[in-house]
Amino acid sequence: MEDKDKRLIEYTIEAMLMAWLGYLFFYQNYLLYTWHRGLPLPSKWPFVLLGIGLGALFFWYELRKLERELLEKEKRESGFAGVPVVAENEPPSKEGLEKASVNEES
Repeated sequence: MEDKDKRLIEYTIEAMLMAWLGYLFFYQNYLLYTWHRGLPLPSKWPFVLLGIGLGALFFWYELRKLERELLEKEKRESGFAGVPVVAENEPPSKEGLEKASVNEES
């Protein structure tokens, strides 16, 4: 199983937990602020839909973040379409400096 598949499973489980906790949060807050003793309990469906929406938004956010990360990783591995990859802390080589100075003179 690839890293991407494992992370998708992880994000799916996290999104389901977010949906469940979102439902509980919205419903409990509604009951605390608007429901009074003796009244019949309100329908739970609007709060279930809010929880599902929250979980879907969380999953979409994590999926976009994963896609961007994989795209950056792919760019780093491919070397930006033929351009050699140079490490950030690596000093330029002598051959590269000589070629640059020859190009500047001409």
